[in-house]
Amino acid sequence: MIRRTKRELVRRLKGTLRRHADTFFPSREVQEYARWREQRLQFRHRFYSQAVEPGLLSILTPVWNGSPTGYLKELAQSLAAQNEGDGSEWVILANGVTNRPLLAYLEELSRYRWVKLCRTETNVGITRGLRLCLEKASGRYVLPVDGDDWLYPDALRVVTWGIVNAGYPPLLYTDEDKIIGRNRFYQPYLKPSWDPVLLLNSAYIAHLGVIDREKALALGAYTDSTAEASPDWDLFLRFLAAGIGAVHIPEVVYSWRVHAESTADDAASKPYVHASQKAVLQRYLDSRPDGASFGIRNSPLLAGGAHWHFVSAQKRDLPIHTVLLTLERAKESACSILDVAREAAGRDAFLHFRSEDLKLDESDWISEVATLWQLYPDAVMIGGRIRNSQGVITEAGRYFGICGFCGCPHRGRPATDPGYFTHIWKQRCVSAVTTQLSVVNARFLVDVAQRIPQEASLAFLGAWAGAQALREKKRVLYTPFLSGVSDLDWDALVPADEHQIFAQENAGLLFPDYRFYSRGLSTARGFEFGNPEYSPEPVAPYCSL
Repeated sequence: MIRRTKRELVRRLKGTLRRHADTFFPSREVQEYARWREQRLQFRHRFYSQAVEPGLLSILTPVWNGSPTGYLKELAQSLAAQNEGDGSEWVILANGVTNRPLLAYLEELSRYRWVKLCRTETNVGITRGLRLCLEKASGRYVLPVDGDDWLYPDALRVVTWGIVNAGYPPLLYTDEDKIIGRNRFYQPYLKPSWDPVLLLNSAYIAHLGVIDREKALALGAYTDSTAEASPDWDLFLRFLAAGIGAVHIPEVVYSWRVHAESTADDAASKPYVHASQKAVLQRYLDSRPDGASFGIRNSPLLAGGAHWHFVSAQKRDLPIHTVLLTLERAKESACSILDVAREAAGRDAFLHFRSEDLKLDESDWISEVATLWQLYPDAVMIGGRIRNSQGVITEAGRYFGICGFCGCPHRGRPATDPGYFTHIWKQRCVSAVTTQLSVVNARFLVDVAQRIPQEASLAFLGAWAGAQALREKKRVLYTPFLSGVSDLDWDALVPADEHQIFAQENAGLLFPDYRFYSRGLSTARGFEFGNPEYSPEPVAPYCSL
């Protein structure tokens, strides 16, 4: 008991130091975000003229004895100031609340005609509490908001605009940041568009989720008690299992409150998080006809939290033909690979490209690739993570029009750095991957090799293949579990004029490609803030899988 108490004291002390570090020693990112955020809010004030549609939105907020009344008041003030004409509804559940000051404030809130206060005699938990709120709501869409979090003053207008302009889709989500106190905002998560691969690695579309109420009820939202610490992730994966993708509204409208008892500060504040997350992922697998083929393990790269790895329940193999690329061969025309690709395609095989000097980290990397292909049958190319002998990342997935014509914004980070919101250490969709370390479907590659110009090089074939995948609405995947070491600068092997030819040949495609890289980030400097006056555009998922 004494040892456990000491550990808890150390955890809380570390949390206090972490929460207040930027108050006294604000980092460059915190300062830059403050400037970017101020300019973005000025743009939003001019842009979002869409009135809040009456009956469209219901905010869902279960509260319990531990809910800080002061934070609930701040949330209420934000909602009251923007709920024009009382058009939106706030469903609050007093979840076994006996705290007298909190009860008194809830009674005060219930006097507003747009507040619907419900009660349970005992605390029924997070999941059941959200379900009761969902059942009591009347809006077309529901927005789960924790009582200790905060919504931006224009959140309801922004969400209404996103819903209307996207044609009333069943599922949407926004960007988010974190808040300490009343006015210190930091760690903005400027998210990619719909990416089911990333969603199976983390609940990135939470905060703020915008959910069609009737569809949520039909899918059994908030009915699984094993998902107690991850009810929203469970709901999003129910949509995924039903073949429904989400629309991204690229605006920060939700602030996740950081305080001593919040998971925004420390996931250890809810010791049942890990079991809940694993149960959510297992339920998703159980919904698939081939779900028994997979197992779930903790990611070897990220211990704890929403960091999991799907693995094969049994050893998998793929018919693979390896193409080792020397310096000279990498400069050759990519069309020269056509005969090899045809022969492999005739055997339903895959081509594994690798630079001659690259040393792979994993001996069983084929099983990782085979597992991904079974999970995502629309994938045509899978690439991995490369670091040099100095421990610096050189490859971790590429995006069209970012850091060049087809660049890697993670390039230059230490190999120990998980990247922007741990993206380097998570499987996800990308525009393209490099032939320095990748596996490609041979049938798809035959099609690519027949379409590309003679000037296309093997060194840049990954970009050409990525462009063709975009045309065909196929998926290109990045996985950190296919990794190796190489000191070659692969970009230096691409002929100087090939980038221009690539841009001309693919002028009708997405440049920059904002599917998997936020339009709020710089296209020249990886994951730094970009133009704060970008035009928002809700992006519909290009593939529902």
